[in-house]
Amino acid sequence: MSLVLILLLLPPGFRRFLLALGALVLASLLAGAFSPSGLIRSLIAETGPVVVVDPGHGGVDGGTSDQEGTLEKDINLAIALRLRDHLRAGGVKVVMTRTTDTDLSPFRPGKSGRHRRDLAARIEKARNTRAVCLISIHCDWAGDKKRRGAVVFYNPRNNTGKELACAIQEELNRIQAVPQKAAPGNFFILNQSGLTAVLVEAGFLSHPEEARLLGTPVYQDRLARAIANGIRGYFQW
Repeated sequence: MSLVLILLLLPPGFRRFLLALGALVLASLLAGAFSPSGLIRSLIAETGPVVVVDPGHGGVDGGTSDQEGTLEKDINLAIALRLRDHLRAGGVKVVMTRTTDTDLSPFRPGKSGRHRRDLAARIEKARNTRAVCLISIHCDWAGDKKRRGAVVFYNPRNNTGKELACAIQEELNRIQAVPQKAAPGNFFILNQSGLTAVLVEAGFLSHPEEARLLGTPVYQDRLARAIANGIRGYFQW
């Protein structure tokens, strides 16, 4: 019996877990830390699935902002911390790339490339956790102030990431006024992590009404719960 046929006969949830595990092994290879025995030991040591949650920006990097000056980095962190809590409540182990207003590569006067170093540090931290998936949280901004809605982006070369993005998008569409479609994205953290990864743009800070919602704890929690439901639903945890 071929490997493909065996995979097709497996329950969907377990099949998805194996595909995500394959991405985990690839990340280990890229990090130069893979060995069969080491992987087995790490899996045995884990009491459950591991998800890395990455609140975008932080520290000297505020990201974008709304008309009132509320910074994206603060909204990202608020949503991410709530996502962590919802996942942990369901028995999922969560590793945060940051839990405070900081970046992972401090500003160095006279030295360029801080943003790329920051992203690389986030990826390294995610790889070291042997995570099943990486969820990066951001907010968007557009010159067209009518644009609104949360959108989930994925690496088009990672089919598991695409399916996960679609599952999260479906849950987000239940709570937002304008439904959106998950979309392929050319983001460093998606392309270079080697993990099953998605980037959630939680909404547009350039849209006055949506910016107001994004700044409220109630809506932040609704977004976080929807993202958590999408993750758990996809992996059937």
